[in-house]
Amino acid sequence: MILRSVKWLLITFAIIVVLLVVSVATVTIMAVQKAPLVASTAPTQLDGADSVNELLAQLQQAFSRREEGHQVTLTETQVESLVGVLQRALPDFKGVVNITPLAGTINVTYAIGNTGYYVNASALVLPGNSLRIERVQVGDLTIPGRFLLSFIERTVNSYTQSEIATIALSRVERVTMRSGELTLDVGRLDELLSELNVVASNMSVSEQTELQQLSAYYLRYLSGREIALSNKPVSLIEYLREGMARAREQSQTPQDAVLHNNAVILALAVYVGHHRVGTLVGDIQPDADKALKPRRGAVLHKRNDLARHFIISAALELLAEQGMSLAIGEFKELMDRGNGGSGYSFVDLAADMSGTEFAKVATHPNTAMEVQNAIARIQSELEIIPPIDGLPEGLSKQAFTEQYQRVDSEAYLKEVEEIKRRIRLLPLYQK
Repeated sequence: MILRSVKWLLITFAIIVVLLVVSVATVTIMAVQKAPLVASTAPTQLDGADSVNELLAQLQQAFSRREEGHQVTLTETQVESLVGVLQRALPDFKGVVNITPLAGTINVTYAIGNTGYYVNASALVLPGNSLRIERVQVGDLTIPGRFLLSFIERTVNSYTQSEIATIALSRVERVTMRSGELTLDVGRLDELLSELNVVASNMSVSEQTELQQLSAYYLRYLSGREIALSNKPVSLIEYLREGMARAREQSQTPQDAVLHNNAVILALAVYVGHHRVGTLVGDIQPDADKALKPRRGAVLHKRNDLARHFIISAALELLAEQGMSLAIGEFKELMDRGNGGSGYSFVDLAADMSGTEFAKVATHPNTAMEVQNAIARIQSELEIIPPIDGLPEGLSKQAFTEQYQRVDSEAYLKEVEEIKRRIRLLPLYQK
């Protein structure tokens, strides 16, 4: 009798396993398709990058005046520009947005390598007195939007051990649409932001990682050097020399060098780049209420903005997906073409690209120790960033469009290739 029960139990278990495997296989087959849903290209979408400044201004106002309700308007151009920068970093991803008075649709496609297969997804969003997702379709699989929103809400709340998702959804009081434009009536955000602080506290790791500890160490170390107290701007290579010399003393193996070089770059990005980079690194400031910074900013080619572009791009290369740092730098320049911006600058882009290359060689096991030695005895900025003479900058949107049209034009790619050529000539990046 017992053997028979065990037998039926095993058979039942086997049937359940088979059903699960079949279900997963069925969902996978339904989700994968042979044709892409979206064929848009990032260069076209990035044409409106400067319009994102308006969206950022709205968000800044909503967060700063958190005890009031706000209207936040998103345009197709703004959303597609943000999608475009993601496409520049992830070429296999494509997305497009369409907003009409009746509904908004979001379509995305992800190419599965070079297999010729794609994962296509779309969502239909309706206007109303809350966030209403009518349906989401992944391949041939249709998911009711209400069910998906409820599932996401419960999952996020459970994972964060809070009511953060419920509060966030409740802040959306109304969604209205016009042709090419969606407006959110958002309630006061003070409760949401307070809950975010609670979530951040609950989810924070009690013990710092070794990289965070080292980044905090190098931040304190560099802030205590004599150059940090200079009344005159100091070249970034001086800070790199100090940091890499110390890192060399602490590195016994290539793996040690990689770790310490990472920490030096991240510490400098926080110290001479921007203190808010620290939010990506972790809690590395000695005093959370007062960020460490030098008396005068670091410079490259006698410009503070280039030093910041260089070191922040280097940090982003370490922290983000490969290719994301360049995409972000390029997008920032496209945003600067608008009114009030500094204009598109291939000089800034050269600093971004140089910083990215520096991060790559400084944190590769085969070259990390060589970079420590090279930077510890560095004598010229031209060892880490090429000459910038002749590179166009300060281009308004009109001037950029007249000269380069888009970021995939032959003229634009020629300028980028010239920057790459100059960077390739630097011995440090030939390792």
